[in-house]
Amino acid sequence: MLVLCAAPAQSQVRRRVPRIPEPSAWVSGSIGLFNGNDVSDGGTRSVWDFGRASVPQYRLAVEKAFRGTASIGATGTYMHAPFTYLGPGGSNSCERCGAHLDMISLGASFHVGGGLGLHQVLEASAGAIQYRSLKRDDDGTTLEPINGNIDPYFTFGYGFGYTLNPSMQISVVQDFGLAIHERKGLTSEDSNTLTQRTLRLNFRYGFGNRLRARR
Repeated sequence: MLVLCAAPAQSQVRRRVPRIPEPSAWVSGSIGLFNGNDVSDGGTRSVWDFGRASVPQYRLAVEKAFRGTASIGATGTYMHAPFTYLGPGGSNSCERCGAHLDMISLGASFHVGGGLGLHQVLEASAGAIQYRSLKRDDDGTTLEPINGNIDPYFTFGYGFGYTLNPSMQISVVQDFGLAIHERKGLTSEDSNTLTQRTLRLNFRYGFGNRLRARR
């Protein structure tokens, strides 16, 4: 009888749920291949044609974990991109010439994805993108707009990642995005939207501790 009573009593004892330490913040670095179409600028009466060429793009993100595998933070990108400048001609323009510009973005970011082993990754970002230092290739002449230009942008990314250990992850993500240029001085036939596509390899490192109960 004592044995029979002891068994139910032991089954009612609560077991302590082990807690798993997880990073409370993440920093990630990426290198990817960017390609885009063209965008028309009414202020300078020019077109910046990126020709759908693949260009290296560098990305850095710092994010704070807030629930499960989700995190929010800030992200920035940089690339030195070749393009064809089509303009009216003049001292700081050309009718058609090869050129380069710096493209820099800064925005808010959102990430979902993690766990043991192979997992899906969803990412999104939105902010501002700046075109600056437009220069003609043959003689380094600065092209209009001299002070550059800033546009709003947003991106959405999907891919797959692999967790090496609780604080290290790698992933491959395909980003799709749009940068919206102003329409002042443009006709209905002119494109003011830069379509962005970037395939990138991402390394993510976590630090700090955020305890979560194992289920």
